[in-house]
Amino acid sequence: MRLIILFFLFLPIIAEAQNTIGLPDIANYSKQDYKAGLQSWDIKQDNNGIIYLANNEGLLSFDGKYWNLHPLPNKTIVRSIEITPDNRIYAGGQDELGYFSPAANGTLSFTSLINSIPERDRWSFGDVWDICYYKKDIFSVAQIKFLS
Repeated sequence: MRLIILFFLFLPIIAEAQNTIGLPDIANYSKQDYKAGLQSWDIKQDNNGIIYLANNEGLLSFDGKYWNLHPLPNKTIVRSIEITPDNRIYAGGQDELGYFSPAANGTLSFTSLINSIPERDRWSFGDVWDICYYKKDIFSVAQIKFLS
């Protein structure tokens, strides 16, 4: 009987002493922390550990401590991202496709590729839902807009 009583006395200590070694810490961030849109569409991580998110407000980056927002020139949703070995961050959104790369001062600057699309095809260019890198080529999947 004494053994059962001792067991129940020490049970809270045994339950609290679970080993958490090897389990990752989980941190939740609110919209107030990262100061961007509520919805993110894609996520990638570069070789330096920086996380990039395709967000309703633009390209969102997180280095583990600081959040930075990089809007597209037309201020629309970023739907997809892809990071290539040359550290370009390709971003596709509504009526926009291009890439972010570090400027001389270290900030990301955007280069649009919309002008690379023949003018006759730009009217049907919609949201870019996916971007893939394969053998030095970039492929994108865009929604085509139809006029009625």
